Amino acid sequence: MQRIIIFVLFTVFFLANMLLAQNTEKPFNDDVLSADSKPKEMMKTFLLGEIADAKTVWQQRYDQLKTLDDVTKYQEERKEFFLHQLGKTWDRHSPLNPQVTKTFENGIAGKNAYRVEMLIFESVPKFYVSAAVFIPDATRFKPPYPAVLVVCGHINNGKSFEEYQQVPALAASNGLLAMSIDPIEQGERSQRLTNEGKPAAQSVPAHNIIGAGSILLGRNTATFEYWDMVRAIDYLQSRPDVIPDKIGVTGTSGGGTQTAYIMSLDDRVTAAVPACYLCGLYDSMIPKIGPQDAEQNIFGQLAFGMDHVDYCIIRAPKPTLIETTTKDFFPVEDAWKTVRNAKRIFDRFGYAEKMSVIEHDDKHGWQKNLREGSIRWMLRWLAGRDEQIFETKEMPILDPKEFLATPDGEVLKLTEAKSTFDLNCDYNNELLNIRKTKNKNRSNNEFVATIRNITGIRPFAELPAGSVENKGKTNIPETLKETAADIERFVIKTENGKILLPALKFVPKTESKGTTIFLHEKGKTADLPQIETLLRNGKTVVAVDLRGLGETQAVCSQYFAHQWFGTDGTDYYLAYLLGKSYVGMRTEDLLVVTRWLSETHSVQKSEIVACGETVGLIALHAAALEPALFSGVKLDKPVRSWYDVVQAGCSFYPITNLVHGALLEYDVPDLIQLVKPEQ
Repeated sequence: MQRIIIFVLFTVFFLANMLLAQNTEKPFNDDVLSADSKPKEMMKTFLLGEIADAKTVWQQRYDQLKTLDDVTKYQEERKEFFLHQLGKTWDRHSPLNPQVTKTFENGIAGKNAYRVEMLIFESVPKFYVSAAVFIPDATRFKPPYPAVLVVCGHINNGKSFEEYQQVPALAASNGLLAMSIDPIEQGERSQRLTNEGKPAAQSVPAHNIIGAGSILLGRNTATFEYWDMVRAIDYLQSRPDVIPDKIGVTGTSGGGTQTAYIMSLDDRVTAAVPACYLCGLYDSMIPKIGPQDAEQNIFGQLAFGMDHVDYCIIRAPKPTLIETTTKDFFPVEDAWKTVRNAKRIFDRFGYAEKMSVIEHDDKHGWQKNLREGSIRWMLRWLAGRDEQIFETKEMPILDPKEFLATPDGEVLKLTEAKSTFDLNCDYNNELLNIRKTKNKNRSNNEFVATIRNITGIRPFAELPAGSVENKGKTNIPETLKETAADIERFVIKTENGKILLPALKFVPKTESKGTTIFLHEKGKTADLPQIETLLRNGKTVVAVDLRGLGETQAVCSQYFAHQWFGTDGTDYYLAYLLGKSYVGMRTEDLLVVTRWLSETHSVQKSEIVACGETVGLIALHAAALEPALFSGVKLDKPVRSWYDVVQAGCSFYPITNLVHGALLEYDVPDLIQLVKPEQ
């Protein structure tokens, strides 16, 4: 009997589950792309492919450098490009107003004696730079002296860090005047303070925040660092104890970046030693570790053809020593390749010996051997002394708490002090007035041409045709069963099939009263109630994920903080290095979708419904540039003006919504005036 009861219960359970299975609706699946296509990596793969193509073009151009005339033209092209990409700087003749705030008699009497002056100067009026000047003992070394500018890498305490005291101390102990400066957001130069007067952010994250706020103005974090170095050299040349035409610059890591920039752009730099940075962008660095912080990515440099080696070539044949480490994350093999490529160009001038390298068997950092190598190089080329000098234990390091140029340890606490954000806001207001004047005298056609030039958006007729793959139908979710007759899946392919745009076509049960392209920044089905309303109104709805959204939304490195910029920072900077904007690329995607609807569905004009600021910005650009393609634009929320984004200084704004230099020519309200969207 027990067996019979168990059998009956099992049968009932089995039949109940069969009935339940028959009546259970399959979950709505809005995925169109297969996992095999690695949709989250699509943009990275595409952009790295573009970088590989750009490398081929760069190599071909480099191989053409056969004569000195060839090299000279190449140098001029890259220097002009570099300066242009840094954007507008400031008045070179503004007073530096240097102030020596305290003095230390450091070292010991005799061989290692030197004096340290703590200094503040203004690279821009009320934009303060904190510095330390290490001055040789005049009883051993008669002034004036050759001078070395020491620029700091990414360390929160800047010039007070032990390595950044040891280098200028070694220089001064051996007859070179040396000045170490705090970069922005390091040491005493925090650019934002909390209510408690503490740094709101420091070093790399802070540099990236400044970078994001500078892009719309056609600037870069590097713009501020470059200008500080220019004015630091101005200060050194103003000192009576400095030989003005004997100036060297050295730094490691982020300081190596700054050294590479100033040595290529400022002809006053006689000798240079960039340490633990120069390798190569096209080769291992970008594909393996990705773009670095904001100042290390110059807009469009890879598309133009400016690699790390070009920082050396631009200054050829002035003495240049690259320092690298065997275990550095900046690939040592690429550093050697850079040296070799640069040395060939130096040889064109007959000075191959002025391009050299030190490889130290250690990890990333300015180790003792490299510090000594830096100052030996400076002695050789600035003072004509080829000496094997060494660090000694008798060169004491000052306490960071004492090693301050400002009373409170922060330049922003000085009277009327300005920050990078203040300087950007000043320029933002200047550009606002310039745009007002331009807009009064500019026709719509001229305005559209300007937008195309800034964003890189091609005219509709020049866009690639692309192709479409029908992926069949998917099930209709319960919420749409009253209004949707079918849901069809498509993949729209563009960029020679490298970019895949997943799309769903929702067909209404009633007769279609037009087509709506539905965009949502969180993915094409993130707002089914909105789609349901459109269907109820008789609209055929084509919901599509533009590149880098929805199914192809990447979650990149936290190096570019997601809480500030969204998850696309790494891929954004890959595009940035190529001179591409996500706004431009995504607008072209939308236009390709429009072409598909026109050619295969006989849709002459589409309505755009955009949910979210990111896609709202794309809709405005598409409708402004190609108004004949669209019957209207509806935005579910206002799109902020770029002017307001800059004025905010520091607030969440997706980095993919930034267009380099856009505010030099136009702003979001200009697009709104052209399109007149429904909001």
